[in-house]
Amino acid sequence: VSVLFVMATVADGKTEYSNYHPSSIEKSETRCQQILECRRQIKNWQDKLTRLLVEQERYYRLAKLRCAAGSTDIQSAESILSWSADTHFTWSDLSWIEKQDKDFILAALESKELPLELKSFDEDVFPLHIRTDPEIFMARVHHESFEVAFRDYAGLVVPRTLCDDKNIMLEVVQRQPMVVESMPDHWRDDPDIFRSVLKHQDLPWKLLQYFSKEIRSDAELMLAVFQHRDSELSWMGDCSERLRDDKVFFINAVDKFRSHCTKRTVEGYIKLRNHNEKPENQVLRYASQRLRSDFDVVMNCVQQWGMNLEHASDDLRRNDKIVMAACTQDYTASKYALPVGLEISFLEHYDFARSIIPYVSAETLKLCLDKHGEDEGFCLLSTLNKNLEWSMIPEAIRSDPNFVARAAKSLSWGLWEALPLEMKRNVQIASALAKSRKLKNGVIWDVVDKCPEALSDRKWVMDLIANTMYFPDLHLLIVTKSVIDIPNDKVLMLHAVKHHPYLWEYCSDELRGDRDVLIAVAEASPDALRIVPSTYQLDHPEFVACAIRKHRKHFENRNDIKTMYIGILREMWHNRAVAMAWLESGGEWNYVDFPPRFREDEEMILTATKNSWTEFRRASVMLRRDKAFVIQALAVDARIILDVSKELFFDRDVVMAAFNKDVRAIEFHTKGDDQCFAFLVSFAKKIRRRLRESRAFIDEFIGSAKCPSAGNVGCNLSMLNQGPVMLATYEDKIASYAGILHEEEELARYESTSHHLAAWGI
Repeated sequence: VSVLFVMATVADGKTEYSNYHPSSIEKSETRCQQILECRRQIKNWQDKLTRLLVEQERYYRLAKLRCAAGSTDIQSAESILSWSADTHFTWSDLSWIEKQDKDFILAALESKELPLELKSFDEDVFPLHIRTDPEIFMARVHHESFEVAFRDYAGLVVPRTLCDDKNIMLEVVQRQPMVVESMPDHWRDDPDIFRSVLKHQDLPWKLLQYFSKEIRSDAELMLAVFQHRDSELSWMGDCSERLRDDKVFFINAVDKFRSHCTKRTVEGYIKLRNHNEKPENQVLRYASQRLRSDFDVVMNCVQQWGMNLEHASDDLRRNDKIVMAACTQDYTASKYALPVGLEISFLEHYDFARSIIPYVSAETLKLCLDKHGEDEGFCLLSTLNKNLEWSMIPEAIRSDPNFVARAAKSLSWGLWEALPLEMKRNVQIASALAKSRKLKNGVIWDVVDKCPEALSDRKWVMDLIANTMYFPDLHLLIVTKSVIDIPNDKVLMLHAVKHHPYLWEYCSDELRGDRDVLIAVAEASPDALRIVPSTYQLDHPEFVACAIRKHRKHFENRNDIKTMYIGILREMWHNRAVAMAWLESGGEWNYVDFPPRFREDEEMILTATKNSWTEFRRASVMLRRDKAFVIQALAVDARIILDVSKELFFDRDVVMAAFNKDVRAIEFHTKGDDQCFAFLVSFAKKIRRRLRESRAFIDEFIGSAKCPSAGNVGCNLSMLNQGPVMLATYEDKIASYAGILHEEEELARYESTSHHLAAWGI
């Protein structure tokens, strides 16, 4: 600084150096010019450094926004919320000008949870050139929250300048089909736009009305519509008249609609069933007059939806085969048969009557039983009809105990009440009722009360307990009325407590302390541990640990976790086996009940860290200073770098383990200490120098190896006789084979760490 000051004074001519020898003056002037040039260079380097720092900060923020998008290994809800908060905080720290920057907007659109401003893209926040930018708009469309945000098509506006871009419209209608309502007219006859709409799982209501007649006349496109899971048969009315008069198309469209409903889901069956309840979905009403008179078309329609008989021609409504097919599918379609009452004659056909007997009205059911009541199988099938009265069944059949026993599975309370008393006391009938899972507890109560003799059958009692729901009074009645000594019967009580753990209270004193019975109780339900005596829990901690592991799947439900926690004695949490079972099942660190010594247990801390990385904070100070343990914990989750001790925070081995594991660890490391940026730069330099040295060493070896000749002769290593391209591809393997690459795994960690550092601009 002193030299610069003196030379600057000389340059300003404010000293007496001018009295010196001319050569000295020339030297001084030269030195002054050099110093001035040095000043300019310093100024230039300072400006360049300032620009680089600005670029570095910009790159860091962009990288933070992109990294806050989260990686595929984020699993816990806590992690997702943490990274979503980072996105919001990073975005909120940007200046107003930066929020108008295209690069920052695109980076933020890569995050999982968008800031509020980017969800709405309000015109008060973003200028027109941002809202109409194609790249930004497409990034919004591709974001996973796009469909949720505009599910009801509210607030979604495609800028006019982008409406003429076909690629943009193809993407938009695929993600939000409701855009077809407001799209330009020249897209309404574009087959590609129509096919793109069909790629979405939910279609707009009255979809076909938004497209031109040319589209609605294309048989291939219309068949694709009716094959879609969200299509409706009422859309047949929007097809062109030519297609509605095309026999082949009409039959294929109906078949495709039915096939996609029946081959996949329960919702499909429900959708198919509801079509008979909606007149607009009776597809035959949209067919031309010619097809309504076509036997094949009408038969295909009524076989799938009987109510289509209403729209068939008069000649076919008199056709026996058509009417029988319609009534078989839905007997209520018989009212459209001609002449009226034609369906009554069909009841004489045994197969037809058998197919409709479970669904018809009480009047029709009586007619069927009058005609076919002598058949026991037919009467048995009629018990499935909720309109059946016991008196409708012929006397000879309904008085047969064998028939009543076979019909027991479908007996309702009303039918049971209609049975004579001797039937209710029949052991065979009672045994059949015990095997039914559809009966109400009231029927079972009446059976036990009217026929206590059945309780002497151990198999019957076991079936009865298994097939009844939670009903303590009924189960108490079974225990008290049975001639079997149920409280002392270990086999019976094991079976009982597996279905209803509270039945443990009915066990004898001996069985209450039986290990097998208690294990069955604990395995039956998460809250069953409350029933187990405290003394047994204290004497058998392995039993409590086994019960916790058994109900591991219930740890996803916080209510089940709470009920299990309440059932465990507080003293049991001091047992390591019980605590480990809790942590291995996914439970949180019980900081209230766990003793302090557990904080020094490496295995328990690692298990808790697998459940949530923040649980590493439960580790003792000694463990967090243990380098080997910390590296082992970093292999579980690298984000714990934030909570390691100060002694290890800048340890190169520890930092290498964290950065190699997860790119997010770099940000957590920067949160831990304000002075870590200089360390990261130095750390990155050493890693890359090590990589360059290793690469140079390998290249030196490969370069000094004897190159293969044209005839592949004269080479010291036969595996090098593959040519220069293969040599470059497999140089690492060649080096390993030659024995000069001893630290291959370490170099791989260096490579991974270098890439992760580069992702943050380091």
